[in-house]
Amino acid sequence: MTDSESIEVLVVDDEDALLEAYAAMLSMDYQVRTAATGEDALAELSPETDVVLLDRRLPEQSGEEILSEIRDQGVDCQVVLCSAVVPGADIVPLEIDGYLQKPVGPSELTETIERQARIQTYSDEIREYAALEAKRAAIENAGSPTSGDEQYETLLAEIEQKEQAVDVTEIEAVPV
Repeated sequence: MTDSESIEVLVVDDEDALLEAYAAMLSMDYQVRTAATGEDALAELSPETDVVLLDRRLPEQSGEEILSEIRDQGVDCQVVLCSAVVPGADIVPLEIDGYLQKPVGPSELTETIERQARIQTYSDEIREYAALEAKRAAIENAGSPTSGDEQYETLLAEIEQKEQAVDVTEIEAVPV
Protein backbone atom coordinates (compact mmCIF):
# COMPACT_ATOMS: atom_id res chain seq x y z
CA MET A 1 0.00 0.00 0.00
CA THR A 2 2.12 2.88 -1.21
CA ASP A 3 -0.42 5.21 -2.79
CA SER A 4 -2.42 6.82 0.00
CA GLU A 5 -5.27 7.66 -2.39
CA SER A 6 -5.85 3.94 -2.87
CA ILE A 7 -6.34 3.42 0.87
CA GLU A 8 -10.00 2.96 1.71
CA VAL A 9 -11.05 4.09 5.18
CA LEU A 10 -14.37 3.50 6.91
CA VAL A 11 -15.05 5.91 9.78
CA VAL A 12 -17.72 4.84 12.25
CA ASP A 13 -18.94 7.31 14.88
CA ASP A 14 -22.37 8.31 16.15
CA GLU A 15 -21.43 11.96 16.66
CA ASP A 16 -22.32 13.66 13.36
CA ALA A 17 -19.97 16.62 13.87
CA LEU A 18 -17.03 14.35 14.61
CA LEU A 19 -17.87 12.02 11.74
CA GLU A 20 -17.98 14.98 9.34
CA ALA A 21 -14.72 16.40 10.73
CA TYR A 22 -12.87 13.10 10.34
CA ALA A 23 -14.25 12.66 6.83
CA ALA A 24 -13.18 16.20 5.88
CA MET A 25 -9.69 15.66 7.35
CA LEU A 26 -9.17 12.35 5.60
CA SER A 27 -10.97 12.69 2.27
CA MET A 28 -8.16 14.74 0.73
CA ASP A 29 -5.77 11.77 1.03
CA TYR A 30 -7.94 8.66 1.20
CA GLN A 31 -11.12 7.12 -0.09
CA VAL A 32 -13.41 7.69 2.89
CA ARG A 33 -16.79 6.23 3.73
CA THR A 34 -18.70 6.99 6.91
CA ALA A 35 -21.30 5.33 9.08
CA ALA A 36 -23.15 6.61 12.15
CA THR A 37 -24.42 3.23 13.35
CA GLY A 38 -23.13 -0.30 13.57
CA GLU A 39 -25.69 -1.45 11.02
CA ASP A 40 -24.55 1.22 8.56
CA ALA A 41 -20.92 0.32 9.23
CA LEU A 42 -21.50 -3.30 8.32
CA ALA A 43 -23.38 -2.23 5.19
CA GLU A 44 -20.47 0.05 4.17
CA LEU A 45 -17.79 -2.55 4.91
CA SER A 46 -16.38 -4.15 1.79
CA PRO A 47 -13.45 -6.34 0.75
CA GLU A 48 -11.75 -3.12 -0.41
CA THR A 49 -11.85 -1.59 3.08
CA ASP A 50 -8.29 -1.21 4.37
CA VAL A 51 -8.76 0.58 7.70
CA VAL A 52 -11.80 0.96 9.95
CA LEU A 53 -11.80 3.72 12.57
CA LEU A 54 -14.44 2.44 14.97
CA ASP A 55 -15.98 4.29 17.88
CA ARG A 56 -16.13 2.08 20.95
CA ARG A 57 -19.47 3.43 22.14
CA LEU A 58 -22.29 3.37 19.62
CA PRO A 59 -25.97 3.67 20.58
CA GLU A 60 -27.45 0.42 19.24
CA GLN A 61 -24.41 -1.86 19.21
CA SER A 62 -21.08 -1.35 20.89
CA GLY A 63 -17.97 -0.92 18.82
CA GLU A 64 -16.80 -4.22 20.28
CA GLU A 65 -19.89 -5.98 18.87
CA ILE A 66 -19.29 -4.39 15.46
CA LEU A 67 -15.63 -5.44 15.68
CA SER A 68 -16.71 -9.01 16.28
CA GLU A 69 -19.04 -8.90 13.26
CA ILE A 70 -16.28 -7.42 11.07
CA ARG A 71 -13.97 -10.26 12.08
CA ASP A 72 -16.73 -12.85 11.57
CA GLN A 73 -17.25 -11.56 8.01
CA GLY A 74 -13.58 -12.25 7.29
CA VAL A 75 -12.88 -8.83 5.78
CA ASP A 76 -9.10 -8.40 5.74
CA CYS A 77 -8.88 -4.91 7.20
CA GLN A 78 -7.17 -3.19 10.08
CA VAL A 79 -9.55 -2.06 12.82
CA VAL A 80 -8.61 0.78 15.14
CA LEU A 81 -10.88 1.65 18.04
CA CYS A 82 -11.22 5.42 18.30
CA SER A 83 -12.81 6.31 21.58
CA ALA A 84 -12.93 8.69 24.52
CA VAL A 85 -12.82 5.59 26.74
CA VAL A 86 -9.41 5.31 28.40
CA PRO A 87 -7.92 1.99 27.29
CA GLY A 88 -7.08 -0.48 30.00
CA ALA A 89 -6.28 -4.16 30.12
CA ASP A 90 -9.88 -4.77 28.99
CA ILE A 91 -8.70 -4.18 25.39
CA VAL A 92 -6.27 -7.12 25.51
CA PRO A 93 -8.78 -9.78 24.34
CA LEU A 94 -10.21 -7.55 21.58
CA GLU A 95 -9.19 -8.32 17.98
CA ILE A 96 -8.12 -4.74 17.32
CA ASP A 97 -5.09 -3.50 15.43
CA GLY A 98 -4.82 -0.18 17.22
CA TYR A 99 -6.44 2.21 19.67
CA LEU A 100 -6.79 5.98 19.48
CA GLN A 101 -8.02 7.94 22.45
CA LYS A 102 -10.17 10.95 21.57
CA PRO A 103 -9.66 13.75 20.92
CA VAL A 104 -7.62 12.81 17.87
CA GLY A 105 -6.01 15.40 15.62
CA PRO A 106 -5.42 15.26 11.87
CA SER A 107 -1.76 14.21 12.05
CA GLU A 108 -2.50 11.38 14.49
CA LEU A 109 -5.34 10.14 12.27
CA THR A 110 -3.16 10.23 9.17
CA GLU A 111 -0.19 8.58 10.87
CA THR A 112 -2.44 5.83 12.18
CA ILE A 113 -4.02 5.13 8.80
CA GLU A 114 -0.65 5.11 7.04
CA ARG A 115 0.80 2.79 9.67
CA GLN A 116 -2.14 0.41 9.55
CA ALA A 117 -2.09 0.31 5.75
CA ARG A 118 1.63 -0.55 5.86
CA ILE A 119 1.11 -3.22 8.49
CA GLN A 120 -1.66 -4.78 6.40
CA THR A 121 0.96 -5.71 3.79
CA TYR A 122 3.01 -7.79 6.24
CA SER A 123 2.67 -11.46 7.17
CA ASP A 124 -0.01 -12.52 9.65
CA GLU A 125 2.63 -13.04 12.35
CA ILE A 126 3.97 -9.51 11.95
CA ARG A 127 0.44 -8.12 11.90
CA GLU A 128 -0.38 -9.99 15.12
CA TYR A 129 2.81 -8.72 16.73
CA ALA A 130 2.03 -5.12 15.70
CA ALA A 131 -1.51 -5.42 17.11
CA LEU A 132 -0.18 -6.71 20.43
CA GLU A 133 2.37 -3.88 20.60
CA ALA A 134 -0.33 -1.34 19.75
CA LYS A 135 -2.45 -2.58 22.66
CA ARG A 136 0.53 -2.40 25.02
CA ALA A 137 1.35 1.13 23.88
CA ALA A 138 -2.28 2.29 24.21
CA ILE A 139 -2.55 0.93 27.74
CA GLU A 140 0.78 2.35 28.84
CA ASN A 141 0.29 5.74 27.16
CA ALA A 142 -3.09 6.10 28.87
CA GLY A 143 -1.41 5.51 32.22
CA SER A 144 -3.78 2.66 32.97
CA PRO A 145 -2.78 0.56 35.96
CA THR A 146 -0.95 -2.57 34.86
CA SER A 147 0.76 -3.83 38.00
CA GLY A 148 -0.49 -7.31 38.77
CA ASP A 149 -3.15 -7.26 36.06
CA GLU A 150 -3.44 -10.77 34.65
CA GLN A 151 -4.64 -9.67 31.19
CA TYR A 152 -1.77 -7.21 30.87
CA GLU A 153 0.76 -9.83 31.97
CA THR A 154 -0.70 -12.21 29.38
CA LEU A 155 -0.29 -9.49 26.75
CA LEU A 156 3.39 -9.04 27.64
CA ALA A 157 3.96 -12.79 27.47
CA GLU A 158 2.29 -12.95 24.04
CA ILE A 159 4.49 -10.09 22.80
CA GLU A 160 7.61 -11.86 24.01
CA GLN A 161 6.50 -15.11 22.36
CA LYS A 162 5.78 -13.32 19.05
CA GLU A 163 9.15 -11.56 19.15
CA GLN A 164 10.85 -14.95 19.25
CA ALA A 165 8.72 -16.32 16.40
CA VAL A 166 9.07 -13.52 13.84
CA ASP A 167 11.93 -12.13 11.79
CA VAL A 168 13.45 -9.32 13.84
CA THR A 169 14.29 -7.29 10.72
CA GLU A 170 10.62 -7.25 9.74
CA ILE A 171 9.66 -6.15 13.26
CA GLU A 172 12.09 -3.24 13.09
CA ALA A 173 10.54 -2.15 9.79
CA VAL A 174 7.10 -1.81 11.41
CA PRO A 175 6.90 1.48 13.32
CA VAL A 176 4.98 0.75 16.49
